[in-house]
Amino acid sequence: MGWQSMTYSELKTAIANYLNRSDLDSMMDTFIQQTEAELNRKLRTKDMIKRATATADAQYLTLPTDWMEAINVEITSGNFSPLFQMSIESLDVYRKGNDNRTGQPIYYALVDDTMELCPTPDGSYTLQLTYFSKIPALSDSNTSNFVSTSYSDVYLYGCLRTASIYLMDDARASGFTSLFDKSLEEMRMEQERAAFGKGSLIPRRRTYGRTKKQVVYWSNN
Repeated sequence: MGWQSMTYSELKTAIANYLNRSDLDSMMDTFIQQTEAELNRKLRTKDMIKRATATADAQYLTLPTDWMEAINVEITSGNFSPLFQMSIESLDVYRKGNDNRTGQPIYYALVDDTMELCPTPDGSYTLQLTYFSKIPALSDSNTSNFVSTSYSDVYLYGCLRTASIYLMDDARASGFTSLFDKSLEEMRMEQERAAFGKGSLIPRRRTYGRTKKQVVYWSNN
């Protein structure tokens, strides 16, 4: 586990205390938001996994607002069936090659904040979306999340690194970067142990940010 749990206000206090500065209040949210943005880019952990259901009855489906990356997309109504991800270019080629027919969706592509289904649904299907979600941002109305609760050192060192860069203190930025990287790797390792326990590891689609998901490419060749 990381350090003791920290709330949003406690994190801001700790940043000021570590830097021995009382004039950074207006920048605290920026330090926290930049750290959260980096965590969302680098982390794919078990506590970021969510499941949601959606009704697919049209070509486009709006993704959940906290969506970051797909793990599994499956039809759970009628004949259970997984959907396979394509690039948007390959989806267009497939659709044109099949006369834009309708039917039970087989493939999907991600376009901005929507999921495009192919074939276009010929009825109403229930989808189960399993995905990596964004870390809930800290704020006055959301004072904690799983990182600040169980891995507060990750938050603290990330914010201190960002603050030191802002203050143009290269020496402290370098030191806090090393501490941030170490705490982040320890968090990844703990999350993997918690996800798979002591059992045998089986092949899986994700290794928490270290590998790329296979994408299906289609051509007429």
